Amino acid sequence: MFDDYAFKNTETRIRFKFVQKRDEPLYPWEIASFLKGFNTVYYKFELLNSVCSALNHGVLPEDIVIFDHSLPLYERYAEMNLLSEGVAAKLFYPIGLPFALSPSEWSVNYHFLYLAFKAVNSLLKLKHVQPLRLEQIVGLYESLSVEGVEWTQSRLIDLGLEQAEKSYRIAIEKGEKKEELTRRDFDDVLIRALKIRDQSQKDLEFLSGLGDDEKLDLLTSEGRNNRRLAALLTSFFDKFDKTVRPLVCARVGAGKFRVLGRSLVNKQERTGLELKEIKKNSPLGALFEAGVTAYQAIQQEKRAKELHEIDKKIKAKELELLDARIQGEKIKNLELELQVADRYAEIARDSDLVAISGLPSSFVRLQISKAYGVEISNAIGVLHRQDLQLDYSSVSVIDVSA
Repeated sequence: MFDDYAFKNTETRIRFKFVQKRDEPLYPWEIASFLKGFNTVYYKFELLNSVCSALNHGVLPEDIVIFDHSLPLYERYAEMNLLSEGVAAKLFYPIGLPFALSPSEWSVNYHFLYLAFKAVNSLLKLKHVQPLRLEQIVGLYESLSVEGVEWTQSRLIDLGLEQAEKSYRIAIEKGEKKEELTRRDFDDVLIRALKIRDQSQKDLEFLSGLGDDEKLDLLTSEGRNNRRLAALLTSFFDKFDKTVRPLVCARVGAGKFRVLGRSLVNKQERTGLELKEIKKNSPLGALFEAGVTAYQAIQQEKRAKELHEIDKKIKAKELELLDARIQGEKIKNLELELQVADRYAEIARDSDLVAISGLPSSFVRLQISKAYGVEISNAIGVLHRQDLQLDYSSVSVIDVSA
């Protein structure tokens, strides 16, 4: 059963330090903004690596989903690893609506279930009736694949009616006035959810007949229908980009969900990002320890080829500098960068850092490549805003298995 951590290098930790280029004190909110931004970039690289590993090892893109709300910052979900789909549906409900990497009938129905459950509970609360319990989502989710979406919808309405009738009887017994809800009331509140589902089903039928090039054309096509279709195709990545702490999971067979990048919510995993020390006095210095994904967040993949070319110029004495002192200092810094780049290349071979290279050319791979590009840009932006740079002399590799 697929586990993304089977393809991560969990025995190696990277320690590194960022230092402020200018000698200027930072406000506490600026420091907090930097830490939040770098943490987000790190974990999004971790998630993208996991998604690529999943695709490389047989998980279908339609079985990988993201939810459109961030995981709460101070919550810890140690149980979020391998979950039965029904239990996962209950656990994930407060974290938003699901969107698949590649939309499918299953993901559209799953999305509909959450919309419908929320609509029914909103009606019950509006009428001062105790809402349905989250535990009831378990059975409703399981009925989607067994009984079908229409039966599940009918069962949800039955549950809502039972709750409303119970509340009505109690009110009558107490001599209180209470509005009695009818099936028509529940049908009415589900209209929007049904319209979304029906339109998505029609869009899926249309998209199923398109090739990768035609899907790419949709992304830049004009017209309301084309924009809606494009939004459906890219919904996963839209949520991934906008969500600070995204929850991404995959159906891995035998009715199970695997939470990807679980070090985001489970501190027992040794691939997470840890702040070891921060010197708030000017200039700022922040010492981190992290899994090997840190190499992506500090831009070594992008820099490796550039540094190789510079190294060749240095050896050929083609690099013109003003004086020997400047030359020596720059060469020293470049040599440190090259050492870090070499470490990246070595470690990447034994981890999921280059998992994207195993994906065949496709619309999905292109969108994943774009997502990596966005995070590279975000990483640069996080450092640039606070005028921080990596201290290459601080980069060290820790073997946690030793």
